[in-house]
Amino acid sequence: MRVFFDEMLSKAQGRRYAVGYFESWNLESTRAVVRAAEEECSPLIVGFNGGFLEMHKYELEYYASIGKAAVDLAVVPATILLNEVSGFPQVMRALRSGFSAVMIDVSSFPFEKGMKLTKRIVKLAHPVNVAVEAQFDELPHAKKGVLRGGEKANMTDPKKALNFVEETGVDALSVSIGNVHSLYEAKAKLDLTRLREIRESVQTPLVLHGATGISDDDAQKAVQAGVCKINIGHALRLAFADAMKSILERGLSTDMEGFADRAETQLRKLVREKMRVYGCAGRAERG
Repeated sequence: MRVFFDEMLSKAQGRRYAVGYFESWNLESTRAVVRAAEEECSPLIVGFNGGFLEMHKYELEYYASIGKAAVDLAVVPATILLNEVSGFPQVMRALRSGFSAVMIDVSSFPFEKGMKLTKRIVKLAHPVNVAVEAQFDELPHAKKGVLRGGEKANMTDPKKALNFVEETGVDALSVSIGNVHSLYEAKAKLDLTRLREIRESVQTPLVLHGATGISDDDAQKAVQAGVCKINIGHALRLAFADAMKSILERGLSTDMEGFADRAETQLRKLVREKMRVYGCAGRAERG
């Protein structure tokens, strides 16, 4: 059953748990995430990566249709997000396609310019009941799962965070506190003190991207410090790919649906584990 993105995060913030954003890339991964949420009785954010879709020239509308069907058929509260949109034109397509929320990363722009762009998007999105998540500090990206020397993040400053949310009116703020995109051969070192300072400065729900590289213990500490949405994607792709590889190595077959179904089962297991870690398991009211 579909619910509003901002209402879902507000409830999570008030009750000290984090809703997982488990990024999908096809029908099977989307179905696995929804079934995991139903099995764990967890609220759920379904979504796709806008930058990935743009890079591969995939039609956004196909994925919007999958996502909308998923959240409408789910028996737990669910919402659909387009994550890390590639630019303003893609935001407009997302608004027209039925997404409940969009996430814009303006870290490549100077601070003031990024605020103006985000504010413009918020003014367009809110009248049509679409929420906006934003990020103004860049997260480093671990190439091939490893963070090389010299790659450092501009960690989020609490005063700038307050300025940003007050000026733009965003519904959620993604923070940089040591988290890293696609890190899986090591674990990120989170600055939890900085996170608490940001939480004290702003009331807007806080988001942590890059959960593949965050230990379960640190994820739970981040939730207690004020994070109410956690994004994980790369670990899910690895689990799905490993399952497919294992199945295919056993012999050739044309039963691709069967292969995908067994990979989906493996992915569903990982999602359920993370829902328990983030504290969102058991938090849903079934429709």
